[in-house]
Amino acid sequence: MRTMVLIFIFINWMILGLNFTSPVLAADTKKFSELLEEIDKLVCTNPEKISQYYDPKLVIMIDDKRALLENRIKDYRQMISELVGMKCRVNRKILAGMIGKQVGYVLVDEQISVTAENVHIDERQHSVCSYMFSKEKNDWKISLEHCSSLPDYSIRPGEDAL
Repeated sequence: MRTMVLIFIFINWMILGLNFTSPVLAADTKKFSELLEEIDKLVCTNPEKISQYYDPKLVIMIDDKRALLENRIKDYRQMISELVGMKCRVNRKILAGMIGKQVGYVLVDEQISVTAENVHIDERQHSVCSYMFSKEKNDWKISLEHCSSLPDYSIRPGEDAL
C-alpha cells in the first residue's frame, strides 16, 4: 500500500511538473530561439548583418578556441564566394533556458549542414551550444556563445545530418 501511495505521488509530481515547467520554458526562450533563427538566415546570405545581434563585448568559444566575430564573418563571406548554390540548414533543439530582466541563456543541441552545387561538399557539425544574452536598451544581444562539437556516429557518408 505504501508503495502504491509513493508511486501515485511520484506520477502526479511528474505530471504537474511537466504541465508547469514546459510551457514556461518554451515561452521564456522563444525570443532567443527566434533571434538565433534570424541569425541563421543571414549567415549564408548576408553575414555582415549578423553583427547587429551580438554584444560588442562578445566572446565566442568553439571547442577550446576563441573566435572573433569579424573573422567569423570573413569566413562566411569566403564560403559564400567559393560555393555556388550553397544551402545552409540548422536544426536546433532547446534543452534548457531562462530569461530574466537583463540576462538570459539557452542551452541547445545544434546540427548544421552546408551543401553546395559546384563542389562535392556536405559539411556537417553537431554541437551542444550555450548562448548567453544581455539586454541592451530594448534589444537582446548575444554576449557569449560557447559550442562544443559532438561526434555524430549515426550519420553515414551521403546521408543528411538533419
